[in-house]
Amino acid sequence: MRLVHFAYLLTAALLAVTSYLAWEGQQAARGAKEELDFVKKKQAAKEAATPVTSAFLPSPTVAPVASITPPVPGVLAAPAKAPNPALAESTASELPGGGLTIPKSVAEAEAKGINTNTLTPLQKQVKAAPTIAKIKTIVKDQGFVVLDAGSKQGLKPGQELQVRRDNGVLGKLKVTSSLEENEAVADLDLASIPPGISIEPGDEIIQPIAR
Repeated sequence: MRLVHFAYLLTAALLAVTSYLAWEGQQAARGAKEELDFVKKKQAAKEAATPVTSAFLPSPTVAPVASITPPVPGVLAAPAKAPNPALAESTASELPGGGLTIPKSVAEAEAKGINTNTLTPLQKQVKAAPTIAKIKTIVKDQGFVVLDAGSKQGLKPGQELQVRRDNGVLGKLKVTSSLEENEAVADLDLASIPPGISIEPGDEIIQPIAR
């Protein structure tokens, strides 16, 4: 009987060891697969970031300036017509800033004391949101981007974020399991990107803004 009990205990111990080794092997295989996926995505991102020589557009050619025919000797050239002073004054008074310069941006206009009042409350909220990361590389054909921040900056797998440019939200993305301390891969939510909008390197990443 003692031998039978000993055999049962030995069999149970072997089963436990075998199960543990199988579980450990599965964990190691899963970790190796995730690491391989991350390496593949980084390689694809590096290839996408490499500029292709044939993609550069040729330099635009400048059209030749038409030559000016000099006046016939002995004949005075017709003087240029002076602009209408009333029209010039009216146009200048309608321009922002007294007609001297036209502001190139909202910030420049507000710095000159011109009340633009163009941002909605939601746009102000988007613009004021702190930047979590920036897009480092984008692989458009595979629908993912590489961020310049990772777990060290608080990013987690499955975390949903938004892409911001200036005061507008361009789309959504989700952090994948390919996550390092200072770098992360995120899948783009292509359905959230409006038609005609292109996500580019340098676009900022923020927490989702509640509408």
